[in-house]
Amino acid sequence: MKTVDVFIEGKKYNFLFDTGGADTFISPEIAKSLHKDIYGSITGFRMSGEIIKAQKANNISLTIGKTNILHQTVSVWDLMSILPKDFARIDGIISLKSFKESILTIDLSKNMIIIENKASAKKRLNGKSPLLTRFANGLEGSELNIFIGIPKANNIYWFLFDSGNSGPLLLSKESAEIWKVQNDNDGNNQESEFIMGKKNLKIKPFVRDIIYDGVLNFEAISRYVFTIDFKNKEVWFN
Repeated sequence: MKTVDVFIEGKKYNFLFDTGGADTFISPEIAKSLHKDIYGSITGFRMSGEIIKAQKANNISLTIGKTNILHQTVSVWDLMSILPKDFARIDGIISLKSFKESILTIDLSKNMIIIENKASAKKRLNGKSPLLTRFANGLEGSELNIFIGIPKANNIYWFLFDSGNSGPLLLSKESAEIWKVQNDNDGNNQESEFIMGKKNLKIKPFVRDIIYDGVLNFEAISRYVFTIDFKNKEVWFN
């Protein structure tokens, strides 16, 4: 998993960069330190189906690198409540939603996320292949997740684009039947092939009871460079 330095009113915080995070979160402590009104209710789901309840705060400016991004609304939730007690402090989550007005390039192998301008985006997209994708906005229309369409047996299976998945690429029990994958007792599953655009991703998946067809992981995403045009809902990679 990758973290980024985020500055809020000049103070540095440690945020998780999570492309499967659905929403951008700050901790209750940050919201209180900014004297923000914490209000309302948001319901989300982890990939296991576990319900996550959060609240909201308005008008939060986050500075990442040299870019300041004003968020009309962010979710307020303590990520540490679901992490091991000895885990390093994480103050929030930067999700794809933070870049919804941008063209974003993600190169996890080089620890880089790049907000493109029109000229750089045009250059970046030269030679890249488009992906079959869905952009999802959640139960209340307030989220932003991307799903990658992967063909198998004359059907399309939709995999969550999730850099926050630090474990193996995941298959639902139903998808595992189609890919003919079973969990090895020693946790050393065989490689399977997943067709993404014009590329064949060969990786060891793991079967889990999840609410999606599948979930891409950090390892899979870091093998490629992705450029996402949020306004036109298009994704390219190479």
